[in-house]
Amino acid sequence: MRTVGLIEPVVVVGKKRIKVLGKFDTGAFRTSIDEKVAKKAGFRAVGKVKTKSALSKGRRRKLVKAKIQIGNKIFDVEASVSKREHSIAKVLIGRDILFKNFVVDVSKRHSSPKERDFKI
Repeated sequence: MRTVGLIEPVVVVGKKRIKVLGKFDTGAFRTSIDEKVAKKAGFRAVGKVKTKSALSKGRRRKLVKAKIQIGNKIFDVEASVSKREHSIAKVLIGRDILFKNFVVDVSKRHSSPKERDFKI
């Protein structure tokens, strides 16, 4: 298992490869991608899922089949699509990727370029 910080660079792999910041969220079941990133990567909806978040109050979100690259490993997931325009992390990495792959150390910081270099 690899140890990661709370926020790390990730690559969304679709028709285009898009490097963004990802936030590792041990409380999230499913990975979620910002709708602008999903559109730019060329993902199409494959269904909808009802959310269980206290913030979204049971809304239905689009699901896309996505590939997320973290380091040198690529994960195939069904990710939900949401508005994350106010967050520096355009991808929320959930337990569907975290489980048996990563340990999150919130004291660890990524050593990648500044957050401003990841603007979509």
